[in-house]
Amino acid sequence: MISYKTVINGWNDFFFAPKSTDSIALFRILWCSLLLVYFLFDSQNIQTIYGQTGLISLETVKVHFPYPHLNLFNIFGNSDNFLYLFFSIYGLAIISALLGFCTRPALIIVLCCMVTLHQRGIWMMSSSETLMRIITILLVVSPCGHSLSLDAKVAEKFPAYRKEKDWAPWAMRLIQIQLSVVYLWTVWQKFKGETWLDGTALYYATRIESFKNFPVPFILDNLAVIKLLTWSTLIIEAGLGLLVWIKEFRIPVIILGIAFHLGIEYTMSIPFFEWVMMVLLMIHITPEEVQILKSKVGEKWVLVTRSRSLGVIPPA
Repeated sequence: MISYKTVINGWNDFFFAPKSTDSIALFRILWCSLLLVYFLFDSQNIQTIYGQTGLISLETVKVHFPYPHLNLFNIFGNSDNFLYLFFSIYGLAIISALLGFCTRPALIIVLCCMVTLHQRGIWMMSSSETLMRIITILLVVSPCGHSLSLDAKVAEKFPAYRKEKDWAPWAMRLIQIQLSVVYLWTVWQKFKGETWLDGTALYYATRIESFKNFPVPFILDNLAVIKLLTWSTLIIEAGLGLLVWIKEFRIPVIILGIAFHLGIEYTMSIPFFEWVMMVLLMIHITPEEVQILKSKVGEKWVLVTRSRSLGVIPPA
C-alpha cells in the first residue's frame, strides 16, 4: 500500500522540488521564436482581418460578445493609426521576450496583444491559438527570464537585479501536463470514430482537398499501409502523452513525435499546429541536457572565434 505521506511527498517533489531555470528559459526562446514567425505571417493580414474593412467588423464582434473580456480594440478602436501602433508594440514585445529583456513585462504585453487579436478574429481561431494563449499564460508566471537572457546578463553586472537560478517548476509541469492532455484527449476522441478503429481514417484525412499540402506519397494508396499508419497514429499519440514521462523513453519519444508532426505538416495544411506541438515537446528537455547543449555551443563559439582570429576555417 502507498501511504498518504508518500503521495504528498511525491506531489511536492514533482511540482515544487527546486530545479534549474535553464529548461524553461530554453523553452521561452523556442516559444517566442514560434510566436515571432506567427506574428510575421499575421502582420501580412492587418487590414484584411483586423482593419475597419476587415472580414468581420469590430461592431459585429461587440454584438456577439457583449460580456467583459480583454479586447483593446473595444477601448481604443481599430483605426489604422492604432492598428499599426498595436502591431509595432506586439512585435517589439515578442522580440524582447525572446531575448529575455524585461522578460515578464514583455510576456504580459505579448499575452494582452495575443488575446486582443484572438478576440477580434474570434471566428477564425483554431486549437493552435488556444494553446498559444494557455502556454503564454504559464510562461508569464514562470521565471523563464532568469537564465539564457539579457536579464540574466544584466544581473551578473548589477547584483541588485540578480534572480534565483533554481525554482519550483510547477508552471513547467503544467505545460508538460497540458501537452499530455492534448495527445491523450485526441486519442480518446479518435477511439469514438469507426474509421480510426477500422484503419481507414488516414485515407479520408489525406484526401480532403482543403487540407492538402504537398502531394500525398503513392504508398498512401495502399490499403494495408493506410491501416498500418492509421493505427500507428493512435499508438504514437498515446506514447507522446504517456511514455514521454518515462526517463528511458523520453528522448526517443520526442524524436518520434517531431518526425510524426513533420509528416503531418508535409501531407496536410493545418496552419501552425504541427509547429506548436513540436516546440511544446521541447518542454521535456532537462536542465542537464540544456547544460550539455550550452557547453557544446560555447566550445564551438570559442573554436570559431579563435579560428577567425588566426584566419583559419574551423571544421564543421
